[in-house]
Amino acid sequence: MPDWSQPGILWNDGSLWSHPTPPPDPTPAYLKPKTKLKPMKRQKYYPSNQDQEPEWLTNFAFVLPQHTASLSLDSGTVEEAVADARWLAYMINDWLSVTRAFPEAVTSALKEARTGTGTEALVLPALVAPPLPAGDPDATPPIPPVVARPPGALDRIFRLVKDIKNKPGFTEAVGNELRVLGDSYSEPDLPKFSLKAVQGQGCQCVEIRFFKYGRTGVWIESRRGGGAWEMLGIDTESPYLDERALLAAGVPEVREYRMRFWHKGSPTGDWTDIASITVAP
Repeated sequence: MPDWSQPGILWNDGSLWSHPTPPPDPTPAYLKPKTKLKPMKRQKYYPSNQDQEPEWLTNFAFVLPQHTASLSLDSGTVEEAVADARWLAYMINDWLSVTRAFPEAVTSALKEARTGTGTEALVLPALVAPPLPAGDPDATPPIPPVVARPPGALDRIFRLVKDIKNKPGFTEAVGNELRVLGDSYSEPDLPKFSLKAVQGQGCQCVEIRFFKYGRTGVWIESRRGGGAWEMLGIDTESPYLDERALLAAGVPEVREYRMRFWHKGSPTGDWTDIASITVAP
């Protein structure tokens, strides 16, 4: 603001009586707090049971990239949503299990500090987060590695689903695959799986990624060479690896697979559709 000593400034100059111009805000724009979005209401299609959340999120992350074109979504939006879903699945499944076990270690350390024996200084337990899961760039579609995400991941997913449902390409079939339909969460009647040939010792193996949708596991069967169906195993954690040798050494073969749920000690439900893959030497 001008002062009386400046040449050419008169007592009735308005600049003498006006408020000084405030200095510019030194805070960079990217550090300023953003307008907080109103949290999204919990959606009925989303599981209310926390133990069922990781599988819903993993399925969403797996299916969404397959419909990028039909839903007219840009690749960046899909990548962000997949990252959000995989991060939340890790938090609920891997990280939370470690934090739940940590209080026991704390209690044990406190007991040792009070009444333990020995001459060495007590080493206090430290909470070590499980490593972020690696991705699989060779999967179809490729599975990105898990990365830490900003707060509000589930709200962002719910907003995207709301937008997706207004897309011209959205159909009931797509909604069922993404599991975003219905007035309440319900488990699918059949497991879902995909096949991929991976190199093993001496020949290719078949990696079977599956979704068990809240059941204990899956019962997996296979047939090849025109033979009968044979049981491969019961698996509770995806993926399952079929490492059988070729029927005829050095000769490629077609393997067919099907599965059903395994729950509380017995197979249950119908068989899935049959999927096949060629295994090479």
